[in-house]
Amino acid sequence: MLRFTVFPRYTKDNNPYIKDMIAALDAHPGTRVVNPASKHTTLSILPPSRWGKVFVFNWFESIPDGKWGIPFSLIMLLFLPWLKLCGKKIVWIYHNKRPHDVGKERLKQLMAKSIACHSDLIVTHASEGLESIAENYPRALSKARFLHHPTKNRLAPETAATQETGQKCYDLLIWGSITPYKGIVEFLGWLRDQAGFNPRICICGGCSSEQLQRDIQALVTDNIEFIPKRLTTDDISRLTAQSHFVLSTYRPESILSSGVLMDSLSYGGKVIGPDVGSFKDYARQPGLEVYTYRQFDEIPGIVAAHRDEKVDTAAYARFLDENSWPHFVDALMQSIRES
Repeated sequence: MLRFTVFPRYTKDNNPYIKDMIAALDAHPGTRVVNPASKHTTLSILPPSRWGKVFVFNWFESIPDGKWGIPFSLIMLLFLPWLKLCGKKIVWIYHNKRPHDVGKERLKQLMAKSIACHSDLIVTHASEGLESIAENYPRALSKARFLHHPTKNRLAPETAATQETGQKCYDLLIWGSITPYKGIVEFLGWLRDQAGFNPRICICGGCSSEQLQRDIQALVTDNIEFIPKRLTTDDISRLTAQSHFVLSTYRPESILSSGVLMDSLSYGGKVIGPDVGSFKDYARQPGLEVYTYRQFDEIPGIVAAHRDEKVDTAAYARFLDENSWPHFVDALMQSIRES
């Protein structure tokens, strides 16, 4: 039995990526996650009783942004070489080019350099991630592997109303947790000055701060529906079916892979996103309706050109099945054996 320790894992975590990773590892023959959830992510892995043979670190470089970030960062910087001395394997999931939140930049750079140095395997979910590793951590490039962001097949028939009328309620759907790096305020500010582009938009998701919610509300017009709360998967599935596109307005300087992108594809949505990371990868993928822009000015043309195109559900199903969580764990295990 190969035992895994997965970081972060804490009791109030709503991150589906961590939950799905743990479930997939526990379901895989011969593997098991041994560290329980804790009130603080770092505390969930410190006692030796919670150590597996393999440690999988997600967002390690973002530890400084958490509660007690500086002292726990210093502890974790000492923890990595200790793990190596104990014969543990370290896997770093390289989700972003850099942490989304600003501040404590030198400490975050030190965290990233340290785990790049001590990792046995680095996994990135975007081909651009390999370029970023080559630029920032060139000595670690030989340890890096590109594995597609795992996803699920949630494809379902369109709603009866859509089947009968062919009409959509929205041109653009923006969904997911709303934080500054998502770039929604910047997009709405740009949209306000576009006299010839007035799409019907739905924005839904919990805001990271009351001020951000107020900033968005101040830019909402009659053509925009703003739902500032976290929605269920059924809600997201329904809204995706009712929308011509799912729009991602991420600031491009930090983003590599996107759970919103993969989930939107899992619901059969057409996606518009920045020309970076996974968005760029899947814009080139045959059978997927993913379109990218470098400037917001390109979005109206994408909407006009592809608004009425139909999704090839068979091609979507093949992509989703080939990149399922079980397939990801198979590929991860193979990479660990080779590291």
